Amino acid sequence: MCAQDPVTGSSSRQIPDRAHAVGPGWLPLLGRLHERVITAWPGYQLVDLKEKFGGLRIRLEFPEGSESSTLRALVEAAEEEAAVTCEFCGALGRARTRGDVPGGWLKTVCDNCHLAWTAHQIMIINGVVRRRSA
Repeated sequence: MCAQDPVTGSSSRQIPDRAHAVGPGWLPLLGRLHERVITAWPGYQLVDLKEKFGGLRIRLEFPEGSESSTLRALVEAAEEEAAVTCEFCGALGRARTRGDVPGGWLKTVCDNCHLAWTAHQIMIINGVVRRRSA
């Protein structure tokens, strides 16, 4: 089963097709993951790519006969890297809520982006950081 792109309605099959589902700060690590996976498994299929609870979630369909443990390790490494990478800008970050209030929406953010996000000055829409007008 392949992921349905909510924007275009098309079936997206690999990471670059769905990179807009998360913030631009994670694009470099997604690009590296795609290059590593496609080298070993050119026909891999992306099932899901999203941000959830402040972290990156990636589900790939394992090609028949592939070494699934190797593929899982690559995905886990990318998810672990995202856990310390600001989703907005790519700087060193950590999972936080707006204003560090317990029980709020989690995002992995750096200190600078956390301030702007807490003040509702920035948001991510279709993989692009948007600034709210004053």
